[in-house]
Amino acid sequence: MTPWRQACEEALRRHSEADAIRAWGFSREASGGSRAPFNYRLEHSRAVVKLARWLCPRVGADLEVVECAAWLHDATKSLGHGAERDCHAQEAAEAAEAILEGTDFPRGKVEAVRSAIRHHVGLRLAHRLEPLEAAVLWDCDKLSKIGAASLVHFTCVAGAFQAIETGDILRRGQAWLDLAEGIAESMNTEPARIEAGRRLEFLKRHYEQLAREWADPTEPCPT
Repeated sequence: MTPWRQACEEALRRHSEADAIRAWGFSREASGGSRAPFNYRLEHSRAVVKLARWLCPRVGADLEVVECAAWLHDATKSLGHGAERDCHAQEAAEAAEAILEGTDFPRGKVEAVRSAIRHHVGLRLAHRLEPLEAAVLWDCDKLSKIGAASLVHFTCVAGAFQAIETGDILRRGQAWLDLAEGIAESMNTEPARIEAGRRLEFLKRHYEQLAREWADPTEPCPT
């Protein structure tokens, strides 16, 4: 039987590499099948998997369920598609069963994986998610969007959609801080809430420093 982690990563890589090539404006024929400059979806998912391995033992969640869901939660998502076209959670949940077929993943846990995937969307929560595995996947997915790695991911992928200047990155980052506050406030688990607070403070310091460095020297220095 195929190891389930291998099957999940391969499925994610197939979709995400093709999608990244499309987003960067290449065709497989024109590029000779080469990689896109940056595969955001794969790097983001790797970050979520790392966070799942960190958070699950701290809160008693089923690591197999959460890690599997972390690999597959965006396995069908495409870059640049607006919210009006975004059904990726349901589509990924539907794809998970076929991806896991013939692997050594416990069949009795497949539905828990699919449920966690279906509930990972949104940047704010009105109430704590249930069951625990869905809550932990949400926390890991959102933690991956704040912090040092997220700066790398967002900056690297930005050029796939339009020309980027430092001022653009600064303005978008400052606007993102408001959303990041909501993410931090919505964490389901206490370890994730503490980590989100640390990461949020880091982001604030980062953009404060960038604002100071990029200020017009003829204008008052930002405080």
